[in-house]
Amino acid sequence: MEYYLFLVPRALALLIPGLDGTGRLYYRQIERLEERYRVLAWNFGPGGAFDHAKLVAALAEATSAEPAGSVLVVGESFGGTVAIAFALAHPDRVRTLALVNAFPRYRRRLRIGLACRLSPLLAWARARALKDRIVTRTLERESIAPEDRRRYLEVVRGVDRAGYCRRLELVRDVDLRGRLGEIRARTVLFASGRDRLVPSLEEARFMAARIAGAELHEFPDAGHALLLTPGFFLADYL
Repeated sequence: MEYYLFLVPRALALLIPGLDGTGRLYYRQIERLEERYRVLAWNFGPGGAFDHAKLVAALAEATSAEPAGSVLVVGESFGGTVAIAFALAHPDRVRTLALVNAFPRYRRRLRIGLACRLSPLLAWARARALKDRIVTRTLERESIAPEDRRRYLEVVRGVDRAGYCRRLELVRDVDLRGRLGEIRARTVLFASGRDRLVPSLEEARFMAARIAGAELHEFPDAGHALLLTPGFFLADYL
């Protein structure tokens, strides 16, 4: 008698980064996810000649060989807008959509407008040093471990400035609120209660009310850097 072993390939987990544009900031999540998925931590390319459509097209090309209805798509912060746009453009490809401290439109209009106007100053070393100090203080308040704060700063110092400035503009311009009801994939929302950058609880509850069957997980004591928060693992929910 002959026996045959059929190995079912693991599904792809596509991890879309936030404003900094690098999938390297998912580093605390990857090992656990790899127990169940093939993980692709996405990096946005350099330069500022892109819009949401081009970002989605690149993701579509990278996932074109995946089985229908199999891909786990995770988007964090700004990456959540790209993840939503991808799920809308390619609904046949997405099994689960996970959004971490994300938003369909950035509601703090004065803040994002000012950020877009000031972002060219990041060409200056003093401005970058000031930004690093602000980020470090924010991460300290969010109880992010010292080694993770150091690693975060190491990663973001290599971020392409033109791409960063363009992503700020996309945050300012995007508005996907009217299309949330079109999402058909299983949707899992993660929201932090002490997020100083995005009103994450408000945004997640807004999206949960408009996406059929959406699951909402709230973390009252966490900040914007939920992916770096001790004890939080996407794999526990996905």
